[in-house]
Formats: sequence, C-alpha cells, structure tokens
Amino acid sequence: MVRVELRDGSAEIATRDISDERSLSVIVSHEIHQPYPHKTTRREPFGRALSRARREGASDAILVTAAGFVAEGTAWNLFWWDNGALCTPAADLGILPGVGRHRVMELTPVREEQVPPAALNGHSLFVVNSVRGIVEIATFEGSRCRADPRTAELSASFWPD
Repeated sequence: MVRVELRDGSAEIATRDISDERSLSVIVSHEIHQPYPHKTTRREPFGRALSRARREGASDAILVTAAGFVAEGTAWNLFWWDNGALCTPAADLGILPGVGRHRVMELTPVREEQVPPAALNGHSLFVVNSVRGIVEIATFEGSRCRADPRTAELSASFWPD
C-alpha cells in the first residue's frame, strides 16, 4: 500500500505490506468512537482498539459510539446482512465516508442503521476499505458468523474491470 500524507504543505510518502487475511476475527472495542468528517491522522483511539484486539487474539475491532451504536472498524467500514437487506452504520454517526463503503453502496442498495453490537449477533458480517476491498468477518465477539453468498458476489464485482 502506498500512502501520501499532506502535512504543513508538504507531502510524505509511505509504503507498507497489505495483509492477505481472507476472514477476520473481530471484537468490540472499549474505545469510544468520536465522529470526524474526513480522514485524519488523529487515529490514537483506532490504534489502541487494534492493539487491544491483537492482544486478545483478534484481527481487528469495531468501535462503538458514546450512545452505544456500532460505528466502524479501525481501518474499515462495517456491513451486515439482515433479513435480505444489506446494512451499514448510519453516516450521521460521524463515521468515515470511505471509498470502499461508497463502492459497496454503488453496487447494491444499502440500509443505514444505528444498532448496538448485540444486534449483529447471528448475522453475516463483512468490512471494506479501498485497499483490501471486501473481507468477511469469521467471528464476532468470539461467536462464529455465518457466511452469505451475496458477500462473495459483491466482492467479485468490487474492483472495476
């Protein structure tokens, strides 16, 4: 991955390898999600959430708002299938309007919701970002997530030809 960061009028370029995990183990973070309007370098809560997840043997974490609603992952937007509909946390929670999130919303209708973490139990979940595309969540809070073939279909059409 190549990242260009602008600071004080000058550009910094950094690279890093991309994980090739095909599915993730995700926990709910104790870090409270703070709304923000655009991508930022002030990522300390996300870093702490990811560090805790890794210490506990998980791949990643989902941050929750002060009101108790799921917001987003440490570097991902979250989606889940619910009774035939694809859902994602509502933009008005102050989540990043990510490029990957936008791409999924181009491909299929999506319902924006405000739900507590417990509402995700038993659902098929995935996360998305513009670098990795769509990645399924295998376990959420230690419980196995069921796979949904529609996730694979979306993943196959995520990258334009």
